[in-house]
Amino acid sequence: MRGPPGHPSDDRGFSLVEVMVGAAIMSVATAIAAAGFVQMYRATELADSAAQTQTNLTDAFARLDREVRYAYRINPAYQVGTATYAVDYIIDAYAGTQWCIQLSLPIGGGTLLRRQWPQESTSADPAAFTTGIARDLFPGTANLNPFTVRPAGTDDSNLDRLLMNVTSTVGVGAAGGTRNYNLQFTALNTTTDDLSVPNICTKN
Repeated sequence: MRGPPGHPSDDRGFSLVEVMVGAAIMSVATAIAAAGFVQMYRATELADSAAQTQTNLTDAFARLDREVRYAYRINPAYQVGTATYAVDYIIDAYAGTQWCIQLSLPIGGGTLLRRQWPQESTSADPAAFTTGIARDLFPGTANLNPFTVRPAGTDDSNLDRLLMNVTSTVGVGAAGGTRNYNLQFTALNTTTDDLSVPNICTKN
C-alpha cells in the first residue's frame, strides 16, 4: 500500500537489527563521554586537593612563625639517634611558666611533630604532649638537618633565628608534585643582653 505523495511508501519503521546497532553505537559514545567526564573530575579533584594541602601547610608555617616569634631561646639543632632531626626552643606559655617546644622531622621524611613539656621537667613529664604540624615533609637536602639555628650575636643580628629547609610532597606519581620551603623564623624576645631564661630543655 502506497502512502500519500512525498512520504515513504513503507511505514514499517526500523528493524530489530537497526535498533540494536543504534543502541550499541549510543552505548559506546556514552561510555567514551562518561570516561572523559570521570577523568576531568579526578583531575579537578586532585588539583583542588593539592591546592588545599598547600594552603593548610602555609597556615601551619604561619602559626609556627607566630610561636617562634615569642620564644626566649632557640637551642642548637640536633639529631635524635639515627632516625630523627630536631630542634627546641623555650616559650612563656602560662603566667610566666616556661615550656620547652621540640620540633622534629624523620630523617627519611614524614610528619613534622611538635612536642611540648614544662621546662623545669623533662620530655617524659606526664604533662608533655605531641601534635602534628604537617605531613609529607622531607628534609630539603638529603642527609642534612633541615633545622639550622643562628643564635643572637651572629650575622649582625641580636635575635635568635630558626631556619627550616623542607620539601612538601603532594599526591602520588604523575598526579603528585613537590615544593621547597626555605623558611626563617625570628625570635623577637631574644637578645644578646637578656640571658635571664636558661636554654635548658631536657629530652628523655
